[in-house]
Amino acid sequence: MIEFKVEGRAVPQPRPRVYQTATGKSRAVNSSKSVTYKRRVKLTAKSHMNRNRLNITEEPIAVHLTFIYKPPKSYPKKKLKAIQEGLLMHQKKPDLDNLSKGVLDALNNTVYKDDSQIVELNVRKEYGDTDHVLIRINQINNEV
Repeated sequence: MIEFKVEGRAVPQPRPRVYQTATGKSRAVNSSKSVTYKRRVKLTAKSHMNRNRLNITEEPIAVHLTFIYKPPKSYPKKKLKAIQEGLLMHQKKPDLDNLSKGVLDALNNTVYKDDSQIVELNVRKEYGDTDHVLIRINQINNEV
């Protein structure tokens, strides 16, 4: 099992902006925020893999992502209490699918060879003390 935490607020993977160059060719560009965030995820994953002497897996895997968001300071005590009691869930943007896409792309050729190896994906958003992402990856036995 591989488990690590990426500190900081998660950045969703936006749609690439497509531009036409002077020569008439199309060029797709990703936002600098998402590129920087994916780089942070990749570096954190590489550091974890090296520290624990783990190799890139080529087996089927299950990925569990938990995006933790700190509640806004403007929330009243009533809302904060509901969060602590688990009654109020994080239902705001960004969307889970866009959040997970950026993280999964960043882990390509770092933790696993290709994200096509992912056969199970569990993603959730929660409130917590600090902004971060918990990443847990389990290898699935592929016995025939």
